[in-house]
Amino acid sequence: MAFSATARDSVVAEMNITPLVDVMLVLLVIFMVSAPLLTKTVDAGLPQVTSDDPETIKPLQLQLDIGDDGSYRLDGRLLPQSELGARLGDAALSDPRVVLRVHGSSGADYQQVVTVLAEARKQGIANLSVQH
Repeated sequence: MAFSATARDSVVAEMNITPLVDVMLVLLVIFMVSAPLLTKTVDAGLPQVTSDDPETIKPLQLQLDIGDDGSYRLDGRLLPQSELGARLGDAALSDPRVVLRVHGSSGADYQQVVTVLAEARKQGIANLSVQH
């Protein structure tokens, strides 16, 4: 008795996936129809704008001039060095976006400019501009 392969023996069992595809398409249609019905709205009391847009409000701008003799002038007014930190701190508290423009005259000492910049950073002023 020899083993021989006939046509009936070579039939490979295959899985029929047509019913599976039909079920998946029906589920897809059900989810597509029911998804818009499941949306819930949440009534959130959002704050109302009462003033101008913050983007249009310009930050406080300060001009600090360092003279040849080492004197400080904040917005044109003479400022003793002992009050420099307090004035810059007050400005930073009144407007966190304050811009400090430091102008050193040609005869001003470089160390004075560095001292002003360090004090401004210490008081929380992040926007600095150095002019010559």
